[in-house]
Order: sequence, then C-alpha cells, then structure tokens
Amino acid sequence: MGRGVSRIALRAIAGLVLAFLLLPLVIIVPTSFSASAYMEFPPRGLSLQWYRNYFASRAWIEPTLLSVRVAALTAILSTIVGTLAAIGLVRGRFRGRRVLEFFLLSPMIVPVIVFAIGCYFLFARFKLIDTPAALYLSHSIVATPLVVIIVGSALRTFDRTVEQAARSLGAGYARALWYVTIPLLRPAILSAAAFAFLTSFDEVVLSVFLGGPAAMTLPKRMWDNVRHEIDPTITAVASILIAGSIVVLTLGELLRRAAAQSSANPDGEPVTVKRTRSSSGTE
Repeated sequence: MGRGVSRIALRAIAGLVLAFLLLPLVIIVPTSFSASAYMEFPPRGLSLQWYRNYFASRAWIEPTLLSVRVAALTAILSTIVGTLAAIGLVRGRFRGRRVLEFFLLSPMIVPVIVFAIGCYFLFARFKLIDTPAALYLSHSIVATPLVVIIVGSALRTFDRTVEQAARSLGAGYARALWYVTIPLLRPAILSAAAFAFLTSFDEVVLSVFLGGPAAMTLPKRMWDNVRHEIDPTITAVASILIAGSIVVLTLGELLRRAAAQSSANPDGEPVTVKRTRSSSGTE
C-alpha cells in the first residue's frame, strides 16, 4: 500500500515538473501565430505574419546563419578534441591524469560569465573580439567537456576484447583504434556531437561578451531585441528554435540507433574483426 502511494506521488511530482517545463511552450508557440500587431495571449486571430517577417529580415537571417556555422564548427572541433581526450583519460595511465581531467571539465564548473570575462581579456590581446573566430574557439571550449563525459562514459562500459582481438591479429594501436574502437563508439560520438551543436547554438553569454555587429549570433540578436524593443517576431524565432532543437535531437537519436545497429551483427553481438597481416607478413 505504501509503495503504491509513493509511486503515485512520484508520478504526480514528475507530471507537475513536466507541466512547469512545458508551460512556456504552451504560451510561446500560439503567440507566434497571432494576427495582432503586438504580443498577446491567447491570440484573437491566427496569422503567419511574424514568420514571414523573420524569413524576410536580414537582421534575423544573418545571425541565424552565423549561429548555424558556429554551432556546426563547434560540434566538429569539440567532438574531435573531446573524443581524443576521453580516450586518453580513460585508457591512459600517467601522472597528473586527474588534474588534466579536472582541467578539461572546468568549463562546466566555472560560471559562464566568469569564463566569458576571461575569454574577453584573452581574445582582446589578439584582436579577436567581434570576430567569428572568438565564437568558434570559446564555444568549442564550452562544448568539449560534454563530449568528454559522454564518450568517456561509453568507453568505461566498452568491451575491450574486440580491440584486443584486433591487436592480437596484427593491427597496431592506431589501426585498431580507427577501425574497431571508433566505429563501436560511433553512437556515443554522434550523441555528443548533437549536444555540442545545441550547446553552441543556444549560448548567449559568450556571444554577448565576444560578439558584436560583425559577429551577431541569433541568441545575441534575441537578447538585444528583448532589451531594446518588443518585437513579436521573437516569438516566431523562439518557436523555430524549439522545433530545430527537437529535429536535431531526433536526428541525433536516429543516427545513434543506426550506428548501433551497423556495429552489431543480426544476433546483437559486436562485429567480428578481420585478420590483418602481421609485421612478418603471415596471415
């Protein structure tokens, strides 16, 4: 009886938390279709005027394209660096490994505004403020810890017997890593890349400190819009961002599942390793 009451209470609390998180969506999305000249909820009429205004305005489209470019390059850079770092931290046995791990994860621990101020003074010396390069570098630093955590968790549950089999058949460490380990880690790597993309695309604090007229991202454009004017177009932009996040996460999950299926045989076992030539030339 007590267990049943606890389960009902837990589900009720989870439902309330979910409703609290979804409540802004219930307000923003209908408001974006309002036919009024200002934001109102509930809308008295339906119209696509704010979506047309968004797609017809260079002031909105150019920051969107820049955010997509920054997020895409951030996902690539952080995934490469984070994957290699995760492999080194999980597999490596060297002095100072814990210190290095803490250093790589520190961007998640340090408050983002403190990190942004530090990046501002550092990049100002190299005259990178108000350039896309500052956004590429800072966003990649922030997204890399996510990749390290996700790929590192996958590595800790990784069955090393397949890799050891490849090594015993003559494959070197780099060859076994590229042809065996990386393909089996592909689901985790794709998930990490998707989260890195969304982390960069949604980052506003770094964009405020490091961006400017020549490097205006979409979150910064939205921030300036809220501060200086109340343009209902922002509701359409917010709805598009919500849909885009859902699409990116869904696509990442589909790619992860496809990669997981391709790395296993029909019986669900890991792929077999083909025998490679040893250094002596025998098979």
